Amino acid sequence: MAEAAFLLSIDSARTYQRYETGENRPDAPIMERIRLATSGEVTLDAMHRLRLEWLKMNKSDAVGELIEAAE
Repeated sequence: MAEAAFLLSIDSARTYQRYETGENRPDAPIMERIRLATSGEVTLDAMHRLRLEWLKMNKSDAVGELIEAAE
């Protein structure tokens, strides 16, 4: 995690971990760095779907309607 965070110029391994699990959503420049660093294997769509899944599992009451509309 620390190595990935360093390579992507992310402040901490914990921040990177939150992106990886979908707990936090990276901003557009970080998303682009992740896409480029993985040669496109991690897509913007995949990052979006991961975030939606995390929200469903952890914040479903607050964002349920928004998630349903997004799908």
